Amino acid sequence: MDKIEEYINKCISGLNIGDYIGIIAYGSYITESNNNLSDLDIMIIKKDYDTSDIGSIMIDGVRIEYFIQGLKNLYESTRKEVCNNDPSHLTKFATCKIVYDKTGETSEFIEDAKRLYSIKIEQSFDENDRFEIFSINNRLEDLSTLLDDKSFYAVYFVTLERIRSAYCKINGFISLPLTKIENIYSDEDYAKKYISSEIHTLPDEEFINLYLQCLEVEDKAIMYDRINKLYSYSFGVYDFDPNNFHLKFKKPPFRV
Repeated sequence: MDKIEEYINKCISGLNIGDYIGIIAYGSYITESNNNLSDLDIMIIKKDYDTSDIGSIMIDGVRIEYFIQGLKNLYESTRKEVCNNDPSHLTKFATCKIVYDKTGETSEFIEDAKRLYSIKIEQSFDENDRFEIFSINNRLEDLSTLLDDKSFYAVYFVTLERIRSAYCKINGFISLPLTKIENIYSDEDYAKKYISSEIHTLPDEEFINLYLQCLEVEDKAIMYDRINKLYSYSFGVYDFDPNNFHLKFKKPPFRV
């Protein structure tokens, strides 16, 4: 932690940032899963600050990605995450280290964010979820026509991520960053460090196994068969036929 504080002090000095009340560090450096390509993620908290700033700076060969946030905005954004039934962005607060806390308000905020993070995600299966399954089904039909086309891979992996996202949303599993999915799904210790919660859990073992198989680049016909198996496993239990349905929306869905 001493080395991390040294990087942060040099960052603050280099940016000439003043009037902050707290600094937290989070991410791979804190969970001890960093490598040579990892960034050091920090958040600089100010008492009264209306904008949200993001920047990057190199310190002694380490890239520091920093955010400058106002305390009021942080409280509002964390509550919005819970209202949206998606506390995934609160993970950083559940696993962070407080580097500096001038007034005690940073510690109070972190405790509040951890409390919100401990609220279980509700399962849901609404009209938007049905529409998403319909849309995914259309992409799978597109894939069947692209087995001899190089664009197969682009459509395939976008569709794969949509299946995972929809399955997790419907079943109340926490959303996860795409760059860490394989490590989280295949390494139990890594997953526990990253999620840091007994409330938020991963999908079932069968889904994870099918998903990891879909990540393997094979013959296109094999990949197409695997993603269809994942789709059937994910949504086959629901009483919804994507080829024969009628839905009503107050606001139209964003994508078809």
